[in-house]
Amino acid sequence: MRPKFANIIRYGIVMAFLGLLGISCDSDTVEKNVNYFPLRVGQTWLYDIEETNITRAACTDNGTTTLNYQLLVEVVDSIPADQGFTYRFKRSKRTNAADPWLDFETWTAQRIGNRIVVSEGNISYVKLLAPITNDLVWNGNLYNNRQELNGKNEDDYKSTLVNKPYVVESSGLSFGNSVSVVQNDEQSNIIYRDSRLEVYADQVGLVYKESYLLNYFANSQLPCFAQKRTQQGVIYKQSLREFSK
Repeated sequence: MRPKFANIIRYGIVMAFLGLLGISCDSDTVEKNVNYFPLRVGQTWLYDIEETNITRAACTDNGTTTLNYQLLVEVVDSIPADQGFTYRFKRSKRTNAADPWLDFETWTAQRIGNRIVVSEGNISYVKLLAPITNDLVWNGNLYNNRQELNGKNEDDYKSTLVNKPYVVESSGLSFGNSVSVVQNDEQSNIIYRDSRLEVYADQVGLVYKESYLLNYFANSQLPCFAQKRTQQGVIYKQSLREFSK
């Protein structure tokens, strides 16, 4: 009986040791992926913005206005929350480097369980999960009742290109590890287009964002029907120029 009992003890010690190793590895994985959305007071990000607004009354109208400006995002403070802290982001914009910054809104971000939740005004989105892996899918609208162009509230985000290098085309900034989050990619619909992408870099956060939210002419009597001619919509591109940790 003693040899068997000794074997059981040895087996238990080995399993406990392996269990501790497993916990350690999982913890490292979670912590690393949280760094795709670092939350620290004092961080700043400077972005170049290209925003195209489209409004057309008829198929032949131009109706396109493009704005180029800079966006400054600063983590100005944090307050205790039910789970950790809520961080407040001050957002300012200017037309060019010679103009003064104009504060125009405040966003917040916090970690809830394994979710990174960002409140853009009064609407909260689940931007990332931790740990993050390729082809992970989650509902970005979990904490809101927003209706998307397809008429649904549920909005499936999907992670791709996890831990892959990324270069911001406009500024040339390069990052060794990034994750791309495809928030939606509906391009084949003849009534609308809803394409949204965000790219996050390790230890930096959001480095690139683009969205195409376009409603096409839907009147079948018009000559541009089913030709994906935009009647109303916005094309938005946000590219990181500078950042501080």
